[in-house]
Amino acid sequence: MHPRNPAPPSDTPPTPDTPATADAPDTAPSSPRVLLINPPLWNPYAPHLAVPLLLAVLRRHGVAARALDLSAETMRHLLSRDGAGDYAAHRSETLTGRSLDQFEAARSAVDRAAAFLRSPASVEDIDGHRAATAVCHAVLDGMAALTPGSRLSFDRFDLRHRPVSSAQVMRAVTDPVHNPYLHVFERVLVPRLRALPDLEVVGLSVSADSQLIAALTAARLVRRERPGAHITLGGNFVTRIADRLRPGHPFFTLVDSLVCYEGEESVVALVDRLLSGRSPHGVPGIVVPDGDTLHRCPPVTASLGELPVPDFTDHPLTDGYLAPGPVLPVIASRSCAWKCAFCAIPFASDAFRMRAPEAVVAELDELHRRHGIRHFQFVDEILTVRSMRGLARGLAGRDYRWYGETRFSPTIDRRLTNALYAAGCRRLDLGLESYNQDVLDRMRKDIKASWIAPNLDALLASGISVHLFGIAGFPGEARWQTARTVEFAAASLARSRERYGVPDSTFGIGPFVLDALSPVAAAPEEYQVRLEPPDPGEDLQMALRYDYVGPVPQPGGAEDRDIAARADRILSGSPDSADRPAEEVVFLRADSRRGSHRTAPPRVPCPGPRWDHMALRPAGGWVVRLRDGDRTLLYEPRDGALLSLPSRLLDALPGRAVDVCRDQAERTLLRAALHHRCLEAAGPDARTLTSAAQLTGDLRLRLAPGTRLVHEGTDTFLTSWITGQRLRLSASGAAAARLIADASEGTGADKGADTAEDVGRDRHGGGGGLEWAELAARCAPESLPRLRAFVWRLLIARFLSVESPDRSAHRVAGRR
Repeated sequence: MHPRNPAPPSDTPPTPDTPATADAPDTAPSSPRVLLINPPLWNPYAPHLAVPLLLAVLRRHGVAARALDLSAETMRHLLSRDGAGDYAAHRSETLTGRSLDQFEAARSAVDRAAAFLRSPASVEDIDGHRAATAVCHAVLDGMAALTPGSRLSFDRFDLRHRPVSSAQVMRAVTDPVHNPYLHVFERVLVPRLRALPDLEVVGLSVSADSQLIAALTAARLVRRERPGAHITLGGNFVTRIADRLRPGHPFFTLVDSLVCYEGEESVVALVDRLLSGRSPHGVPGIVVPDGDTLHRCPPVTASLGELPVPDFTDHPLTDGYLAPGPVLPVIASRSCAWKCAFCAIPFASDAFRMRAPEAVVAELDELHRRHGIRHFQFVDEILTVRSMRGLARGLAGRDYRWYGETRFSPTIDRRLTNALYAAGCRRLDLGLESYNQDVLDRMRKDIKASWIAPNLDALLASGISVHLFGIAGFPGEARWQTARTVEFAAASLARSRERYGVPDSTFGIGPFVLDALSPVAAAPEEYQVRLEPPDPGEDLQMALRYDYVGPVPQPGGAEDRDIAARADRILSGSPDSADRPAEEVVFLRADSRRGSHRTAPPRVPCPGPRWDHMALRPAGGWVVRLRDGDRTLLYEPRDGALLSLPSRLLDALPGRAVDVCRDQAERTLLRAALHHRCLEAAGPDARTLTSAAQLTGDLRLRLAPGTRLVHEGTDTFLTSWITGQRLRLSASGAAAARLIADASEGTGADKGADTAEDVGRDRHGGGGGLEWAELAARCAPESLPRLRAFVWRLLIARFLSVESPDRSAHRVAGRR
């Protein structure tokens, strides 16, 4: 079923729906008859909007209903000392040796780590946030090792059984070895079901494929515990796959009906019919077995002006999510007025329409009154300029902070962005996709590349950070065009930091995926795409395999040819999002730095005219990673700043620029490094060890807690489960690291012996370690500078710790 009466692709959408009264939530019933569930795995940082909104609709109609964020409860259970221990104790697989030690060390620290992620302190303490996240990931890694074929992370649980196949999904719901939800739900779902003796209807909202196995696993347990209850599935993903299901599909052995498209009208009609003993036939958007057929009823479009305020009272807002607050989801519109070629949102979200700004403002006021929350995310598919103008007027003077997603437009200017900032906007996500006009045209983005840079400048000048989405490899896009997009995005992030003093802007790029419900799939010949036959065993697969059979554009002008010549280097150095915090955390950080953009002062005053006669040394708090060739990449984790310097210059420090620089270009680099806090003055009273050049013969080196030396084939790596870092070593580096590791035995390093009290601070055991003089004596004199630089890099990256003769540990990185 396709959306009806789509809005035209312009920024003048239909008249907004009129505002509705913000109903206060009814008192939660003592014996509810309806339970709404958000299954895992969804965003662990904030609640999903669907269930709270449907709960509010039902309660407004007098229905005794409750909600359960099963995703949040699952993650809260697993990321606890007791929950992780219970999971490990009931698995047939076991961890041994170092793996067991590391899992137990992480498990002992995970309660404290999760509590830290929920605390306001985690927003600005970037090192602490990274360390706490690493502890949580270490626990999930241990549980993944106990669950064959799985990968568990904050983003999704990838299991041996995949949700692209109905047969695999059905196998998963009865497979306790490969499906962790079976064990966890017995602890967090079944007791709740047994506490609801009058339960008659259970609804599961499945927004993404990552929730499908969990949803049907939950349905199976509901069927066992409450065999008379009607079980229904709804949500975006259910809408997307509903047309593929046929009579007799095995999912209907676990669920009784599907609700497609929007659920506000449907859920009320369905519950009313079921609780009064009538058939669900005729419910808008329903799909229900009817003998040898499936009864399908057309959906209806909900009036946004009649929506109540979402009801989050059943959600664990204080301790259920891995971010402080949390940030609550709200909407100003629904669906999208544009029809980009790669996107299936209009198909699954029905017609585009907007809410009246005063209704949105009233909703935020009510949510703030109920929960004390002042941070919000607009989860609209798109905030139009018209919506944003209304929000700017309505939210001016209120102490709320918010972010959302918009698109580039010729009408975004400083007047609008200043008004948005004054109204609490601190971040906007934008679909850059490509910085090539011909690619944007093929995508049907209805955007001019000439709008992009002025829009970004206006937002950044007002202090609003941005996130840019990119798509690599759209049909007909050349590699050099992708490189142009990456280079433009990198330059935009640098401009955000250096020109505007806005350090929280980000960029993410992913490969093009041909969605089965996108315009490209509907008319592949228009995009010179040949679809490959689908795998018959993947009946739920939404990502289609294809070949591009058209021409690839060649670079034209000198600028294009220059980018093409540098494409490999540009793409090999493209931003890596693996270590980037969740968008909610980045948004909260942007708010915590409010006001600093106004004059955009440097964090450290620009050095004076005699700076080049000062002794300089690497500053603490910078993480250093080697790059190919003679360059070293320095990363400042608190600001996300990047700087590339010749390794020769770093090897020569501490020292004066006038002594170590060969030319003006190198002097300029050192001046920039000092300006960005990569370097600092090495005064006579500086006592913190920050450079291997300060190593003296009697200082002892040892592997830092949580660090181990790993051999994989012919390669050797240093890894740290505390920092999450991994470094490949050269043959000489591996030899040096092995000497230090052998001397570190018994000190807690490589033993996974840390406790909760050790997370986030240094700890050094007694005895052991290797003196610098002994290590240096094993090195050829001509290689000593390289050894010093190597040790310094390991210290800065926290793979090593160092102890002076008086046994006082030195911090070398990660200022708090």
